[in-house]
Amino acid sequence: MKSRPPNRYELLTCGWMGHILVGTDAAEVSDADPVLLREYGGLRWHHCLRCESWVPRPPPQHPTRQHVPVRDDVELPLRGPLLRDRYVLRLIALDRAVHVVLLASLAFVIFFFVGNHAALQRDYNQIIQAFGGPSKAHPFLGRFRHYFTITPRHLDEAGAGVAAFAALEAVEMVGLWFAKRWAEYLTFIATAALLPLEVYELTSGVSVLKLVTFVINLAIALYLLWAKRLFGLHGGGRAEEQRRRAASDWGPLEAGL
Repeated sequence: MKSRPPNRYELLTCGWMGHILVGTDAAEVSDADPVLLREYGGLRWHHCLRCESWVPRPPPQHPTRQHVPVRDDVELPLRGPLLRDRYVLRLIALDRAVHVVLLASLAFVIFFFVGNHAALQRDYNQIIQAFGGPSKAHPFLGRFRHYFTITPRHLDEAGAGVAAFAALEAVEMVGLWFAKRWAEYLTFIATAALLPLEVYELTSGVSVLKLVTFVINLAIALYLLWAKRLFGLHGGGRAEEQRRRAASDWGPLEAGL
């Protein structure tokens, strides 16, 4: 069985977004840092700062700078566990994006129903009468009668609550996409607060949708709590900061020589 390469996230990212190469626009490479660039056989071999691959390129015909930048002028991209975390956080952000679309659509339906309550009720009564009255209408149509018994004020409150929850999910989505620390805390608190309600829903009746939703939210909460070291767990913010500082180390690139 073939093992997965340790830099699979780096390879995936470079395959999708392209390599990060330094000195492709430099006129001279004689004094270039060998970790960044080497010249051999009439080609320039650039060391990708993300996946550590050596990429051959011809010298530029119209260089825009004289020399290759030095290390102090180069910002290393995300690699290793930090890059993996970025993928996971953005996957959670996409999950939140789906929630935002669904909740915003539901809020729109509620407010539309409130704004056209009288007209919709009149149309509903006409449809029921066309089927011969409530006793002869299809049971599916009868289910809608309950919604007309709810007062517009309560519907307004429900719509406002749904819209507020959609806004919260949107804030989580944006913060997670850009890997903000506060978004990790916010997402964990909001997700963990809903878990008891989801457990209660499962006790009242198990369905595939309920079970999948519970498993996904539980996995998100546990991942954020442990892998992102929230509330001082697993080393806390200090350990997370050390990981970030280690990402700026040139050691792995030097080892690739």
